[in-house]
Amino acid sequence: MPKLTDFIEWKTVQGTAVTSASLSTSSTPHHTLIPESQALIINFPYGGFVWQWPTAVHIQNGDQTERHPIVDVTRLATWSVLAASLLLPLLLRIIKKSK
Repeated sequence: MPKLTDFIEWKTVQGTAVTSASLSTSSTPHHTLIPESQALIINFPYGGFVWQWPTAVHIQNGDQTERHPIVDVTRLATWSVLAASLLLPLLLRIIKKSK
């Protein structure tokens, strides 16, 4: 019997590193930018679904690495609209019954 983990994956993926070039002098430090994203992967027998979104950018400067999180405002707005569309009818029903 197939397990749920055979159909659904949740993973964090790092993309291709991009190194900045020094523009004018050799004293300018080189930075390496590495994007990070999360992915929800659902596999079906004849296809699948992938939902991927950015989560952070790693900045390497020599031997030091900083992680800068990315706030996905569109995803927050989408979930807010969904929550409001589910809660508003419930609240209206409660107000209507109390009258």
